[in-house]
Amino acid sequence: MTDAEEADRLSRRRTRILPVLGLFLVIQQATFFTSPAGRMRAVDMVHAGAWIVLASVILAALMTGGFWNRPPALRRLIDDEVTRANRASALQLGFVVAMAVAIGLYVIESFTTAVLTPLQTIHAIVTAGLFTALLRFAALERRALD
Repeated sequence: MTDAEEADRLSRRRTRILPVLGLFLVIQQATFFTSPAGRMRAVDMVHAGAWIVLASVILAALMTGGFWNRPPALRRLIDDEVTRANRASALQLGFVVAMAVAIGLYVIESFTTAVLTPLQTIHAIVTAGLFTALLRFAALERRALD
């Protein structure tokens, strides 16, 4: 298989994997928001650590294009001009959504008796931004590859 064929195969696989990663991120949030408040147990610390790792890997993949274990020449083929533009668009929308969620949570907290902990607020903002960016990037890449 040539490098170009391998790059095409990996790009197509990425469009299928990104939404699944986003789903994992959201499911992790569901378990975070349904866990009892109060003192963090050991399992809660592991859960928080897993969320930090997952969010960091997703952000790094969105920023760099991922495929860190592939040869640099193949990564350059995968990360062509269209892909870089799609990633930029996805990151831009993810940022806007994160800011909108932050503003919305600020308004809700200012005018209601609903109380979110700082950790819950951070989780909601980061998850909304990353999930949106993942879905947008996957959709744009899928459209570009078809």
